[in-house]
Amino acid sequence: MTKVFFSMLLIALSTNAIFAQSKKEVKMETTHNKETALNVSKAIMTGQWNKVNELLDDSFQYIGDGQPAINKQQYIYFMKEVLCTAMTNMDMKFPRVIAEGDFVSVDYTNEMTNSGAFYGIPATGKRIYATGQFIREVKNGKVVAEWQTTNMYGMMVQLGVIPAPQGK
Repeated sequence: MTKVFFSMLLIALSTNAIFAQSKKEVKMETTHNKETALNVSKAIMTGQWNKVNELLDDSFQYIGDGQPAINKQQYIYFMKEVLCTAMTNMDMKFPRVIAEGDFVSVDYTNEMTNSGAFYGIPATGKRIYATGQFIREVKNGKVVAEWQTTNMYGMMVQLGVIPAPQGK
């Protein structure tokens, strides 16, 4: 009877140790996924285009703001040649970052200067604030997909394209 008890105790302790190690590995992977997801945005803000290229998987797909999906090269082109030429001196912050498994969800704010044409709108020189959310899927240390929404209405009001809402 004592042998059975000690055998069962040994099995229970071994199972607990395996479960604790597995939980630790998941936590480490989640932390790494958060870092990878945020490092894409940080590399974009600092113009580290080789790093952006390294962080995105070759199969990367971006879906955002009601537009058709674009691939990795189209995404890098947009970020480099459209967004980062129109908006400079970016100060992006991430007030909430939540990760579960392969997915990292991020709320962001981005204070930036409208230094160039943006979607046909001439540069205003104004300092504006963008807000939004994105979800990035991270597998094997690379971002394979991104879904994003940006408060474009708020940006257009700040750029003077759309009138600000009037109170009663």
